[in-house]
Amino acid sequence: MHISNMDGLDILSLKILVSLYENKSATYVSKALDIPAPKISRSLKNLREIFGDELFIRRKYGLFPNEFATHLYPIAKEAIECTDKFHKARAANANLVKTHIEIAAPGLIAYAFPKALMQAIKDEQKLMHINITPWSMHTTQDIINGDTTLGICCNKSTADVAAFGDKLLTTTLQRMDKVYLLASRNHPIFKREITLETIAEYPYVNTDLGNPSSKLSPYQEFCLKSNIKLNTEITITSISSLFEYLGESQALSLLPYRVVYEMVSDVAELHTCQLSQLEAERLYAHAEAPTIFLVQKNQPSKVNDDLVWLSGQIKKVVDHII
Repeated sequence: MHISNMDGLDILSLKILVSLYENKSATYVSKALDIPAPKISRSLKNLREIFGDELFIRRKYGLFPNEFATHLYPIAKEAIECTDKFHKARAANANLVKTHIEIAAPGLIAYAFPKALMQAIKDEQKLMHINITPWSMHTTQDIINGDTTLGICCNKSTADVAAFGDKLLTTTLQRMDKVYLLASRNHPIFKREITLETIAEYPYVNTDLGNPSSKLSPYQEFCLKSNIKLNTEITITSISSLFEYLGESQALSLLPYRVVYEMVSDVAELHTCQLSQLEAERLYAHAEAPTIFLVQKNQPSKVNDDLVWLSGQIKKVVDHII
């Protein structure tokens, strides 16, 4: 392995390397970073030339990192985080930005926020800088600590969020009462009448909606209360891993996000359809429909007009993708 001139290494290429490592899909990275697909390809080619290594191996369902890329990943991620800190320091020093806002959002829909929010900020000429990161198990505490300003999370009910007491202020954005079935394109379920009962005849993949792991998903609750035997093979929280798993198995999954249509359209091996309104009503007659919440630190004595405005813009994006 021959490492070329490191002067050709740029921050954008490092961001692409990190995002490809985490998501394994060039299409997803293109949407998440709002970068044209050809530019993704050029940056990856540049990285391969600099490091003298393929870095990622193309497989049926995406790009998968090799051993050397695995070694580079934590270094690249740390470099990006340091760069973000430089930008924050520069902005604060030059007094170019009035407000810096950290936003956490579910990985599946996070890519929809940057472009829409930045366009709104430009249109309104807001002195505001935003940074969007995936929602994680630490986000709630980060909001309480003040490290994250706004969190967009999916919880089954207000009781899940209310467990944090008066430390958090939560706003309901959207109730997700529609259901989308996701499976391999040639899955036999698509040649049958699709009902909650016929779905249970196949292996089921559970997805993380932001609920505590000890809680059942709405469909699992439905099957339990209806005495329907359900074989839950695995719980997968990564959208790229979910796509790969479903594409290579007879398993299927249910998701509440309409945006899944956009993503699956780029994956030839997968197919999705919306369950009928009758089936959705049957499902949520037994279990509460998941809900998208906006979460922030509860500070009754402080009213921030920028946060009020940004919260409204976030709701508009959520209304569009759900």
